[in-house]
Amino acid sequence: MDRLTVCSWDTASCGADAFAAAREAAEAHDAVLILTCQRIEAVALAPCPFGCAAARTGRDAFGYLAALAAGLHSIALGEHEILGQVRRAADAAPPRVAAVLHRAIAAARAFRKRHPIDADAGTLLRLALRRQPPPGSLLVIGSGPTAAAVCRAGRGLGIPSITVASRARPAWLAGRADAWHPLEGLASLPPHALAVVALGGDAPVLAPGELPAGAVLDLSTPRRTDPGDGRVVTLRDLRAEAGFEGRAAFFADLETEVERVLAHWSEDAASPVGRFRRAVELRRRADLERIARRHPEIPRPVLETITRSLVAHILHEPSERLRALDPATARAVAAIFDVSEPA
Repeated sequence: MDRLTVCSWDTASCGADAFAAAREAAEAHDAVLILTCQRIEAVALAPCPFGCAAARTGRDAFGYLAALAAGLHSIALGEHEILGQVRRAADAAPPRVAAVLHRAIAAARAFRKRHPIDADAGTLLRLALRRQPPPGSLLVIGSGPTAAAVCRAGRGLGIPSITVASRARPAWLAGRADAWHPLEGLASLPPHALAVVALGGDAPVLAPGELPAGAVLDLSTPRRTDPGDGRVVTLRDLRAEAGFEGRAAFFADLETEVERVLAHWSEDAASPVGRFRRAVELRRRADLERIARRHPEIPRPVLETITRSLVAHILHEPSERLRALDPATARAVAAIFDVSEPA
């Protein structure tokens, strides 16, 4: 835990050049990267080699990762996409870093189970419109999960006309939008009350004349609108109004889960629970290799996620009961599961 370091770069609504520079700096750390719409995180079990200003270490870094996975640092409180982003980073990480990330995820999941504050990108649309009535027409530019969530939120707000413009016709269009147009014809569309831009970083930056809308909300990182366009509200603008000061109670409550996870983590392999969980983990790894060989069509990260989730669910109750036993009985029970680690 003392070696854990998390370096962060704020990328919310930054330009393409700034985003590329942040990504390059993060990759230079030889660390596991977590990429979100607001920031890039580099997670490693080594000191920051470049002395980054935004670096957390040890216990503070672990608490930050748990809060990140819980959605407490997201503009939309409890955003559920972030948990998947942290999990994907864990699945691609070396075993020791993966262990840290999975424990941070465990603390976040326990917290989220007690607090139904689930949100997605559609919540950002609601946040942007919280002080005004829903627009009469909505133009959503993009075809990814963010665009889909915005369309769903628009339907929930009762917006009568929703149009999607994107490079490819999205599979989720039916029921969420009234019309679709190819992105290259964007400028020729009739004016809309509000346009929401949710494009990937490889999409072109949209000039003011290409956006037929009275107001624009750009949810892209890097931003895909002209910085000189006065109609545009960005993620950074939304974050400034998100009311993070009202989340202190959530952070305090998450601390209880962080302490619980760290207490369990301190049980080394010599303890009954540690021996028990290590033995099961060795079996999981062996079975994972066997399944991967038999089913090469299943991506390795998918197998990691499924097997880790299943094992964590199965082990929770037995681990708690093992902790409650007297030491001699606990050691005897744990010994039943002992296996030899492969060379």
